[in-house]
Amino acid sequence: MLLILARHGNTFEAGEKPVWVGARTDLPLTAKGREQAAALGEALKPFAPRIRRIAAGPLARTREHAEIAAATAGLSAPVDIDDRLREIDYGDWEGKSSEEIEASGGAAGLAAWNERGVWPISAGWLPCTYAIDARASALADEATRNAGAGDAALFVTSNGVLRYFLKLVPGAFEAAATDASLKVATGHVCALRLEGDAWSVLLWNVKPGELAALL
Repeated sequence: MLLILARHGNTFEAGEKPVWVGARTDLPLTAKGREQAAALGEALKPFAPRIRRIAAGPLARTREHAEIAAATAGLSAPVDIDDRLREIDYGDWEGKSSEEIEASGGAAGLAAWNERGVWPISAGWLPCTYAIDARASALADEATRNAGAGDAALFVTSNGVLRYFLKLVPGAFEAAATDASLKVATGHVCALRLEGDAWSVLLWNVKPGELAALL
């Protein structure tokens, strides 16, 4: 069983100031973001017969990314909108740039999250990290239920949520945190594989074209 995880495409135009946008900020994809979604669709074409489930978070950027990718790839499975893939609510950081967060005293928390995946408790993020763990685990379990060894599923969500799927693989989250490689860039993808009862990480934070290595 193959689980393909995708981060939505760009939501800021070139020259715009990027800020932290989470569950309370519903931005659409930019033209570049739609191109990234189409690139995912092109990369998924060889996998189309295997993909049994497509799910995306409810915000416009994740929903649109999944819909464009599915249409481009010619996938027959519908795009399910699943609130468990909703982006994190970034609390006090929502709508602020990283520079503004640092200037307001959040430099240590920002670095800890970006580099080691440490949840910034004082920033008021929601839901709690344990809830996101449980959601990722439940989504993965549902995708594998009645799935054959050659089947695949596609989940489209955000950088903050994606990293919690690493916890399906014992030690993977901690290893990525040590290497500061938890982050998934916009329009990039990851892939996990279930063999027997064990998940493994095949790809993390790569461009969609690198999915071809899994064929």
